[in-house]
Amino acid sequence: MTDPQQPAPADRSDADDVEQHACPKCDAQPGSPCRSRGAVASAYHTRRFTMVPRLKKTLRMPTPADRGPGRP
Repeated sequence: MTDPQQPAPADRSDADDVEQHACPKCDAQPGSPCRSRGAVASAYHTRRFTMVPRLKKTLRMPTPADRGPGRP
């Protein structure tokens, strides 16, 4: 049985996979985007998205628009 709160694996985005880890830089908890100066960061912090093996070599991981980058 699947959890209705968790997207199915095929429906998961890179952002969903990044956000399942806490951010070691800004202390964003799992399920939340990275934060910078009190607002949602425009990009995930490198140490966070490199925890996802397939994204490890990515140079920059922008925060998707639906996560509200720039908003408090």
